[in-house]
Amino acid sequence: MKFSSLNPTMDKLFECFKLDVAYVKGEGTYLYDQAGNKYLDFIAQYGAVPFGYNPPELVAAAKKYFDLSLPSMVQPSIPVKAVELAEMLLQLAPGEMAQATFCQSGAEAVEVAIKLARSTTGKPKILSTKNSFHGKTMGALSATGRDVYQKPFFTPVPGFEHIPFGDLDMLENKMRTEGKQIAAFLVEPIQGEGGIIVPPEGYLKNAEIICRKYGVLLAVDEIQTGLGRTGELFACDREGVEPDILLLSKALGGGLVPLGVCLSTRQAWNEEFGRLHSSTFANNNFTCAIGLAVLNKLLENGRQLINNAKSAGNYLLKNLEDINRQYPGVIKEIRGRGLMLGLEFNEFDGSESFSMKYLAEQGGFSPLLAGYLLNVHKVRVAPFLNNPMTLRLQPSLTVATVEIDRALHGLERVVKALYYQDHCELYSYIIGKEPGPIRDFRSEKKAVTGSELLPEEKPTEKFAFLIHYPSSEDVIKNNPSFKKASKDILEKLIDWEASLDAEPEVIVHLPAIKSKAGKIAEGWLIGIPYSGRHMMEMPRKDAVKVLVTALDKAKALGARIVGLGAYTSVVSRGGSDLQGKGIAVTSGNSYTIATAFDALIEGARLMGIDPAESTGCVIGATGSIGRVCAILLAEEIDKLVLVGNPEKEKTSLRRMEQLADEIYTRAFREILAYKGKVAKIKGIAKWLKGFLDRKRKDDPEVWNKLLTALENQGFSINGYIHENLAAKGKYSNPPVKITVNIKQALLQSDLIISASNSTNHLIGPGHLKPGSVICDVARPPDVSEAVLEQRKDVLVIEGGLVQYPDDICFGQNMGYEPGVNMACLSETMLLALEGTYRDFSIGLKIPVENVYYLRELAQRHGFKLATPWNKNGGVTPEVARMIKEAALKNENVEKIKTPKSS
Repeated sequence: MKFSSLNPTMDKLFECFKLDVAYVKGEGTYLYDQAGNKYLDFIAQYGAVPFGYNPPELVAAAKKYFDLSLPSMVQPSIPVKAVELAEMLLQLAPGEMAQATFCQSGAEAVEVAIKLARSTTGKPKILSTKNSFHGKTMGALSATGRDVYQKPFFTPVPGFEHIPFGDLDMLENKMRTEGKQIAAFLVEPIQGEGGIIVPPEGYLKNAEIICRKYGVLLAVDEIQTGLGRTGELFACDREGVEPDILLLSKALGGGLVPLGVCLSTRQAWNEEFGRLHSSTFANNNFTCAIGLAVLNKLLENGRQLINNAKSAGNYLLKNLEDINRQYPGVIKEIRGRGLMLGLEFNEFDGSESFSMKYLAEQGGFSPLLAGYLLNVHKVRVAPFLNNPMTLRLQPSLTVATVEIDRALHGLERVVKALYYQDHCELYSYIIGKEPGPIRDFRSEKKAVTGSELLPEEKPTEKFAFLIHYPSSEDVIKNNPSFKKASKDILEKLIDWEASLDAEPEVIVHLPAIKSKAGKIAEGWLIGIPYSGRHMMEMPRKDAVKVLVTALDKAKALGARIVGLGAYTSVVSRGGSDLQGKGIAVTSGNSYTIATAFDALIEGARLMGIDPAESTGCVIGATGSIGRVCAILLAEEIDKLVLVGNPEKEKTSLRRMEQLADEIYTRAFREILAYKGKVAKIKGIAKWLKGFLDRKRKDDPEVWNKLLTALENQGFSINGYIHENLAAKGKYSNPPVKITVNIKQALLQSDLIISASNSTNHLIGPGHLKPGSVICDVARPPDVSEAVLEQRKDVLVIEGGLVQYPDDICFGQNMGYEPGVNMACLSETMLLALEGTYRDFSIGLKIPVENVYYLRELAQRHGFKLATPWNKNGGVTPEVARMIKEAALKNENVEKIKTPKSS
């Protein structure tokens, strides 16, 4: 059963957090679903169900009413039950109330109060408080002190103003300067929807004194707090406040009927209002009969239920405080009185879990907890949609100690999971994982850490960087507790996050990074709620739309350049689709290329491999990173294999032919630059010089054609050079080969850079030559976990990693140790530190000069290559030698085959 026919927006929220339970029976403090599951209700319809569901006394009162055959509505004649209820309310209410104006809801009661105050005083302005809530009709909404409710409806309408709640100085100042224009001060004794906010002691009484002093009516909104909720019949009673206007609703209908009332003193009443205000459904005999039964139940046995609200509330409060002491630092504040409590949790900074931080920023934290308590512990609590770090605890006044204990058990599990940072437990009901013992993951937390600054030092440069989960494995890096979950469950998690249709949000704020050159920048990581798979599968225009929203978020923060992490570069065509949006953009690929290449050469040194006598390989050679890595490798190695995408074989082969031409052309220019001095020439250029020397001597006609192509054609677009070099004949073994067969290419390669855009692993244990070095730049990695586990004879380097001048840390830091992070992020930081606020590393053809420029910036600002580390155990020179010796003695290595050429 869906809620969409009533409210599709809320239906989606309820479905996401599994709050979409259809209750078919209510009895006391319990609700039952269609399957017969029993839930303890700790919401009581925000206090509108004071005695639980279908209380016998109210059901009996309803039956008695119908047995009397009284007419429900007899306006403008005398409604006997309405008169009875009015007289009873006026007698019980604080002060000297004289009139009761009935209506159907709390919002309507507020509307009545606004009209009454203005018509009585002849003054237009209604003063209320910020963060307040008084209803969602136009007048009540204007009095509500929250922009989020008002903006779409062009409220507040004229005549409304808001001041801070609990601030008596501001109240007095406003009365002194504008009292002649203020008809009434409308205030809640405790702000309910605002998060159960309790004002300072004596606030309400002193507000009354100030209003009297300046001739302003005091209108107290007790729609939530009234009728026993706070442990008093009226919250006003606690300080002896006597308002001019008192508003009631919610509990007055006993959870059976909608009923509200505006009580007023004789001084607050006026004849014009009495003549002009009316409502068809007001003064309803039936609803007022239920209201009478509510009051009688509250008063019976010496106000036993009201006293229970106070004692039960104290019991609940004491045990929550005990939980807080046992697990310190999780709960920010426990607020409220009686059985109207708010439990506010501390916010996240990204150091515990990127997912939790993101969810909190999206307003999903309290719905997550509410869903967990409902589905795992069968306890129904209310999330605050406008105060997302707070849970509302408002059980019925009839709640028993044993029921409070049951709710406390579930709440303690929540707090314990947050304390030990076992966030996987709180997501368990969403992702289909069985709840289990809570484990301690605190030791895996990484604190957000910026550079230490002198008091006078401030960040002057600002950057932002877009991140998301490339694959399910990355969930664990950024949320350590999810190591408890299987890969299938992690896939469910990222599918669920994608289903939220949420917007990009800030995950981490890095307060400062200070470079060696003395420049200081601050930055923000902005999370995108889609995995690599989702981003690659969605229409590109939709993906770009999400990224543009993230750019707008970055601009609002003051960032002047945005870096593109993981697939955000791929889906925006290397950032091309994000240009011209009012902020500089970089793919980060130039510095990624520099660090990947440098890491591979350092890995070769560790393994005792001479690049000049080795075969290199680039997987993903037609991509923006792979292309430049291939060009750089060609300057160092003896032979090079370019590997393209087998799923797009024809296109890949054509583009690799063009890349091979580009490599040969660059090599030829290098030969010319060194005027043929062999000692200065290495890599592909060395082979090409020998080839050209022989061709000139043996086959002048072919030599002239090649020379013309190299000199005049530049970077050929038709593969002419590669085609001729690969032609059959005496010199048909060119140093650059192309293929889409990854395994054959890898089995003959010593030094490998893997930079594909695949969302799956491409390289397994049987793909690699013994003793080889592979630098994996891809996110998610191209190298499978099985390689790390089974192939101890190869060196696997996670490419594109940078060491910073300080041990700065972006919270969970994408899974890296403090002081180390990805080169694409580092490029963004370097450009910001340098003040280079222009588009950089954009598109598929990145100039090699960009790589050299980033190397210069890195040296200037103190960024270094993070020492290559082996994901399968760690490599020192001694270990490297042992690996190589073991590889050379391996007699079961598959014979290396030459890859297919075009």
